[in-house]
Amino acid sequence: MPSTPTDLVAGWWRQARPDLDTHSMGIFGRLRRLHVLAELEAQTTLAGAQLTSSELDVLITLRHAETPLIARNIAVLRGCSRAAMSNILAKMEKRGLVVREPNPADRRAALVCLTDQGRRLTDEVFPQRLAKEADLLSQLSEGEQRNVTEALDLLINAMLRRSPLPQEAADVLNTRTTGP
Repeated sequence: MPSTPTDLVAGWWRQARPDLDTHSMGIFGRLRRLHVLAELEAQTTLAGAQLTSSELDVLITLRHAETPLIARNIAVLRGCSRAAMSNILAKMEKRGLVVREPNPADRRAALVCLTDQGRRLTDEVFPQRLAKEADLLSQLSEGEQRNVTEALDLLINAMLRRSPLPQEAADVLNTRTTGP
């Protein structure tokens, strides 16, 4: 009997297509399910602040940037498309959480800065998210948490060896600058 929805779906595929190796579904299906569950939990924390997880991620990125960032670099750091980032930033700018200023080095790419209101909201909401995550992880021992972290690092590093980040992404992650 399947123990998770992922196992159930993998079983369906094994019955329908016994020629397929569904082993990877055990890991990637669980990662997708974990992501969905984590997002649902995050929304309980963010609802009061009327923020989405994506918006909080942008606020956190800008909160710790050493200089204003170009939208495309924020998109790279957050792992989303430039179009999606543009929509997120437009909504945040309307709410007074960020401002976009002209970039003297490149008129096509505005610099994105956190406003005082955005900084205050980040400093208020991020600790709440951390507390929620800590509460969720408290169901695991320190050793189990370490094992999960190590296993995820192994998978991430294996994927990066096989398919390295595009150079633009690597540059952004390594330098945290506005870039050209």
